[in-house]
Amino acid sequence: MPTQPVSTGPASQLVPAAMLRVRSLYKGYVRGGLWRKRVPVAAVDGVDFEIARGQTLALVGESGSGKSTVARCVARLEKPDSGQIWIDGKDVAELSPRELFLLRTQVQLVFQDAFTSMNPRFSAAEVVEEPLLMQGEDRQRRSVDTRELINEVGLPPDCANRSIMEFSGGQRQRLAIARALVVRPKLLILDEALTGLDLSTQAQIVNLLLDLQARHELTYLLISHDLALVARIADTIAVMAAGRIVENGPAQQIVTVPWHEQTLRLLASACSAQNNLAAITGASA
Repeated sequence: MPTQPVSTGPASQLVPAAMLRVRSLYKGYVRGGLWRKRVPVAAVDGVDFEIARGQTLALVGESGSGKSTVARCVARLEKPDSGQIWIDGKDVAELSPRELFLLRTQVQLVFQDAFTSMNPRFSAAEVVEEPLLMQGEDRQRRSVDTRELINEVGLPPDCANRSIMEFSGGQRQRLAIARALVVRPKLLILDEALTGLDLSTQAQIVNLLLDLQARHELTYLLISHDLALVARIADTIAVMAAGRIVENGPAQQIVTVPWHEQTLRLLASACSAQNNLAAITGASA
């Protein structure tokens, strides 16, 4: 396999309009316990990337590659051991607690299983308005913004008072997106948010995300293991393996002329999954 340098670019060549910049990010853990030797493990090891405002970067890799750890560090759910993260030009490490609180409203997450992040006793409206309630917004604004977002993500207005137990997986994912957007963020982290949906629903959610991005100039950090899927939405793809970015570049370049063995393996896995689905669909037709 040919060896080529990772095309992350030197730190001096920063995109002026970058919404998110990550430099030399490192996050380690210790494995082991009472009966096993404690061994340090680097989950993220020297990761560099940036996303221009209004663009989408997909971090792609197998389970355990470190991509979700990167997402949690960017969202400040975990504190990096070293490295720098700039969000909208602000160095996150230098922010005061108050500034960090305000910045967190600009960075929202959507997870794979939307239902696990929702109170099952809530109605759709209560799920969407929850972030505004936590911020102390008045009832009128909560009501207006909630119904506006429910409509914007393609759900009927009369669903607002329905229990989320009545919604399908795709509808719950739309609710999760509405809840993330209700605080008007600039950066949306989609952690396997398209995984587990059938192909038709995936296509609908992809189109919704593209429409919302164009309408609100949103920046997306998309976490996934499905290289073929993210190529439909990402401007740039970065492939991760063992905590490092091993290949990155424009999305179409990555899927059409990949060179790293990990990228080739992910593409082969995606093709195999599509072939299996086609065989199952054909057999049941």
